[in-house]
Amino acid sequence: GTYNWGKSLDLTSSNDNGVGGGESVFDAQNPDAQYGRADYDVRQRLAIDAVWKTPTIGEGIVRQAVRDWTFSPVMIFQSGGPFTVYTSAGYGVGDYNADGYDYDKPNRPSYGDHVHLSHSDFYNGGRIKVSDFPTPAAGTEGNLGRNTFDGPGYAVVNMAIQRSFQLPKLFDRGVFQLRGEFLNALNRTNFNGVTCDLSNTTNFGKSTGQPFAARQVQIVAHIRF
Repeated sequence: GTYNWGKSLDLTSSNDNGVGGGESVFDAQNPDAQYGRADYDVRQRLAIDAVWKTPTIGEGIVRQAVRDWTFSPVMIFQSGGPFTVYTSAGYGVGDYNADGYDYDKPNRPSYGDHVHLSHSDFYNGGRIKVSDFPTPAAGTEGNLGRNTFDGPGYAVVNMAIQRSFQLPKLFDRGVFQLRGEFLNALNRTNFNGVTCDLSNTTNFGKSTGQPFAARQVQIVAHIRF
């Protein structure tokens, strides 16, 4: 097993993969106000893998049924990446600092610049609301920082189960191997991204993306000789 703890801070996180492209900046006159958690700042990650072969126990049919199975789990658990609450409503509505650019941040809500959000909060929404974020004074940027909230975490358990059976009539090394592979064995819904634009009043605070696959089962059988 491995456990990683880390923290990454920057002014802006480039994700253009070397092909060019602009980055979103709240105030070009004050780029230092961008300083905060990097977009890829995943604070904690735990990865565990193992291989366990069942012992030989019992007698007769029980002995034959439980012996020589191999279980190989791979488990990954990690905290969510950060996201920034902002508005893209545009001039007269969301262009708080009146710079003609429709990307501005509000003031901090009454509970501060961070709040714990559960897995169900991202599915149902409502834990953080548009009305929580005060509008700053006209002509000024809000005081809420960049990337202060945590997005949905990621958890997956993959499992492989395998057993080999000797085939003495098929040469000396004849083996029939049966293997079952269970990806996302617990069928957990892993979200990706959060609707954090205050102008999207319908989905604000929700995670509407599920790019990670649901449970997949694959059975493999083959003969080696």
